[in-house]
Amino acid sequence: MLENTVIIGVGRGGCNALSKVKLKVEKFFVDTDKKDVETYSGICIGLKTCNGLSTVGDVVKGELALRECKLQILDRIGKFSNWIIIAPLGGGTSCGASKQLVDLALDNNKSVKVLASMPFEWEGNRRKHHAIETVSYIENLCKVITIEFDSKKYPTQINMSDIFNLLDEKYMEAIEKICV
Repeated sequence: MLENTVIIGVGRGGCNALSKVKLKVEKFFVDTDKKDVETYSGICIGLKTCNGLSTVGDVVKGELALRECKLQILDRIGKFSNWIIIAPLGGGTSCGASKQLVDLALDNNKSVKVLASMPFEWEGNRRKHHAIETVSYIENLCKVITIEFDSKKYPTQINMSDIFNLLDEKYMEAIEKICV
């Protein structure tokens, strides 16, 4: 399966999680923030829509950004028949671009799975609402594997960086179950 599989990190969180994948598999990094995506030698989507900057939580900008680059994306990963999307949800790119990426995959007869996590409670209702809408949309189209993570199980003195690293570990476990 791995030889015909690409794992796609969407948004800052998805790209960061994907960068930790140790499997020998094709990796594809997608974000609107040029500075972030260049860290991973990925593709900066939506240069017209976002000018190489973050969507600042705007899901519509995330959707438009992905639409701008459909042909570029297909050129880079269209040869793979299995697409696995890593999308820690809540942000504009992760929510907007992920929906469009699923549509693109299905329009081109690709098998697609989405690994998604909901925002942490402290990230606010707006991000939670975006994530719920995104999961609702995507799960009507393909398999969504929800990465469960309860930050309340950890000591209150744990810092944000450690919390995100623990979440990334959950993504790695899910990817290994799918790919190995």
